[in-house]
Amino acid sequence: MKCSSRKLTAKEITGCAAAYGLIMAAAGWLFYDQVLAALVFVPFFFFFVKAAERIKTKRYNEVLTEGFMQSLISVATSLQASLSPENAFIIAASDMEKLYGPKGPVVTELDLVCNRIRMGGRIEDALYDLADRTGIPEIYDFAVVFSVAKERGGNYSEVISSCVSVIRTNRRTELEARILIRSKQYEQRIMCLIPPGILVYLRLSSAGFMDVLYHNLLGISVMTICLLTYVFAILISEKIGELKI
Repeated sequence: MKCSSRKLTAKEITGCAAAYGLIMAAAGWLFYDQVLAALVFVPFFFFFVKAAERIKTKRYNEVLTEGFMQSLISVATSLQASLSPENAFIIAASDMEKLYGPKGPVVTELDLVCNRIRMGGRIEDALYDLADRTGIPEIYDFAVVFSVAKERGGNYSEVISSCVSVIRTNRRTELEARILIRSKQYEQRIMCLIPPGILVYLRLSSAGFMDVLYHNLLGISVMTICLLTYVFAILISEKIGELKI
C-alpha cells in the first residue's frame, strides 16, 4: 500500500520559499554573521518542500480518515434501508458534501469512487485504489472486509457497523497515546528555540564576545558543526515524536 504525497500549490510553494528564506537568513546572521551566507542553503530548499508536503499529506489523511468514517455510517444507514452498496456509496458522497463542503478531502475521494461505480467498475476495486492512493490503513482494512463480505454474501450493514466500531476503537487508542506525548512534543519544540535564542541574546547584548567565532576558519568550522548538530537534533526529536500504532 503506497501513499501518494500531496503536492504543494504554487501559493504554498511561494509561502515555503518566503519562510525558508527568512529562516536561512536568520541562520546566516546568527552562525556566520553574514545574511548572504543563506545562499549556501538554497540547494536544501528541496528537502524543506518535501517536509512541507509530508505535513500536508498527514493532515489531509487525518481529515480524510475521519470523513471516511462518517461516510461509512451513512453507507450503513442506506444499506439498512435495503439500498444496494453502489447506491449507498453514492448517497454517502452526497451526504459528505453537505457535511464537509464540495472541496472536502473525503468528498473528492468519494467522487472518484462513485465515478468508477457509475462506469461499471466494482466497489471493491475502487476502495482498493482509494487505499493505495492515500496509504491509509483503515481504508485498506475496510476494503478487505467489504470485499470478503460481498464475495461471501454477508450482511453489509452489520459488517460495516462492526468495521467502523473497530476502526474507531483503534483511532481512540491512538488519540489517547498522542495526547500523552503531545505535551512533550511542545516542550521539545520550545527547547529547540533556546539555542538560537541564546545566540540572539549574546549578539545583541555582548556582540564583541562572539567575534572570535566569525570571519575566521576555526570559528566558521565550529559554528558549522554547531548548526549541523542543531539541525540533526531537531530532525531526531521530530522523528521520535511521530507516533505509529
